[in-house]
Amino acid sequence: MKVLIRQGSLTDGDESVLVNASNTNAQLGTGVSAAIRQACGKGYQEKVLAALDHHFHGPMKPGQVLLTHAGTHPRAVWVAHVAVMDYREGHTAKSAPTVDTIRTACERLWDVVESIPGAGTQSVAMVALGAGTGNLGVAEPTRIGAQTLKAHVALHPNTRIERVTFYGFQLPDYIAVAHVLALEFPEVKEQLPPEVLRFIEKGT
Repeated sequence: MKVLIRQGSLTDGDESVLVNASNTNAQLGTGVSAAIRQACGKGYQEKVLAALDHHFHGPMKPGQVLLTHAGTHPRAVWVAHVAVMDYREGHTAKSAPTVDTIRTACERLWDVVESIPGAGTQSVAMVALGAGTGNLGVAEPTRIGAQTLKAHVALHPNTRIERVTFYGFQLPDYIAVAHVLALEFPEVKEQLPPEVLRFIEKGT
């Protein structure tokens, strides 16, 4: 399994699975969700809601994952909608996720990707879950995502997850993600521009 890092939108990559930092109602609102809604074509929200009703018969619980097709996205095949924000009783301060929610969500995410129907391997476009609306920042969710990925691969030596690309949309996010990944997956350092590598090594 390879771990990569890129700056930009996960919808611009070539991964087979897009990870959506979603909510319990699977509403494609802002940020990553909005980018996925736009990239997956007209009527995608309605398809997601239909899948939610079919699989969960109502809202998800925080930490659960809904797998859907990626609509008309030109490269991705699947979208894993990870319930980070809890909208079941309205958007309140209690809706924000905890690090335990993120850890549970990431563990379920890797299991869901592992069990995608069909043969062959999967590549994943990963984001920092709960970084935006969840107010957790980029670093800690990225660390949890990386650590749970390592634990998953240790339990599945023949994993179907061939490649995971962690995305940081803006430069500060990209640098924060790079800092965390370089500690968890040292081989990531070889992918970094020299100026970014120098910056994160100063903070290590």
